Amino acid sequence: MNEYGMESRRKTNGLFSGLPTQPGMRRIGFWMSPKKLKKMDMAKFAVVCRTGGFELVQVDFARPLEEQGPFDVFLHKMTDLIVKAEQDDAGDSAEVGLFRVFESYMNANPQTIIIDPIENLKKLLLRHRQYHLIATSDACLHDKVFTPPFVRLIASDSSQMLRELRLAGVDFPVVCKAQEAHGSSDAHRMMIIFNADGLKSIKVPCVAQTFVNHDAVLYKVFVIGEKFHIVRRPSFENFYSFDLPPIAFDSQNITGSQWLEDIPVSRPPIAASSVPDVPAVALDPEIVTSIVKGVRKQFGLSLIGIDLIVDKTTGHYAIIDVNAFPSYDGVTDFFPHLLSHIEMIVWQRDRHLSANHHSVHLKQPTGLKPTARIISNDLNPAIARS
Repeated sequence: MNEYGMESRRKTNGLFSGLPTQPGMRRIGFWMSPKKLKKMDMAKFAVVCRTGGFELVQVDFARPLEEQGPFDVFLHKMTDLIVKAEQDDAGDSAEVGLFRVFESYMNANPQTIIIDPIENLKKLLLRHRQYHLIATSDACLHDKVFTPPFVRLIASDSSQMLRELRLAGVDFPVVCKAQEAHGSSDAHRMMIIFNADGLKSIKVPCVAQTFVNHDAVLYKVFVIGEKFHIVRRPSFENFYSFDLPPIAFDSQNITGSQWLEDIPVSRPPIAASSVPDVPAVALDPEIVTSIVKGVRKQFGLSLIGIDLIVDKTTGHYAIIDVNAFPSYDGVTDFFPHLLSHIEMIVWQRDRHLSANHHSVHLKQPTGLKPTARIISNDLNPAIARS
């Protein structure tokens, strides 16, 4: 591994598969952090790509990108680098330098399709901006869809926090989250605050959002272009008392949640360790499809995870987070679906170029329709659980 977490590919001319280049094959360049690479079996994706007439190239930013291209598509998970590049104190760090090299190459090669566009990803990085965009999206035009009230807290004085919560209509209990949704070790560290005293435990700046009782079930909606897959995950049990100390947790592992102090009564359950085989409320596929379409339209992204919960009292759908290029854990045949999406957007690009009198070879992708489709969900016995 080099300093950017990229293995050297000099011996195979940059090809991830190590197989010789075949004339006429489309090329997909990709870059991910070492952490993301551990979760994604890109060698398997390389085989899927090759079967579909694409070759997968692992980009090494330690070498000139012009030597490694050209690329029809550039697939990436660069949110952490984008955050560092956006920070005022980023300076001349290696990460920022890497990102600037990428920007320069893409500006010089505008026909390369970027999945997903950098400017659109920036809309997700700050939670208060993300939540505002969700609340004003077409997804929330449905009378059964909403995002819980939220407010950005800056002042460290708990009385001022309380005033800001009331002005924004944020009720206890509240979930406090770091304002950065990516690029920080605190991005997934959160707290549930039950009363005014608990506000003293908050680290500002942060975003506070009303906690909604949801029968301990979180729905992860994994979006792959026009398709999506729903996976149920365990979440917090319902809370009915406000006389509780704060709870600290990591949103990627809520079973490790902890009370911040001992309480004199027997401890109620914090988080569920499993999800029921039969959910209390079956998701309406039409509503979920509407949510996916609305969120995609608002953010202009194709690889996202949408966190949904169902309000125990009203049965309404609450969108509580949107994440860029999620894990896709539990999504069967993720790589074939990803390649189908890539085939579609490459075909759309080539059709556009052909219409503008550019010389391109048009290859109609098979079995693809530009409409939202459910890969699988809770109404299907094949739903994945974890």
